[in-house]
Amino acid sequence: MQNVNQFEQHRAALEQCVHNSVHDAEAREAMLRHIGAMGMAMHAEERNADAAMRTTHHAQRRGILSRFVLDVRECAA
Repeated sequence: MQNVNQFEQHRAALEQCVHNSVHDAEAREAMLRHIGAMGMAMHAEERNADAAMRTTHHAQRRGILSRFVLDVRECAA
């Protein structure tokens, strides 16, 4: 999350630079669209990474729980 926050700070600074230094409206809008697309891609990547981490965590947890239940059943038998 820290990397995403830093990315957002740099993205905001870049947008401000574009607003202040690019005088051609069409070029400015094109640049801002690209910067916005970079932000959307970064957030999509963050969501994908979070989902993958949750899936991995659940699978590992389920595996540990299954082994525990099997061990308990074997001990009871």
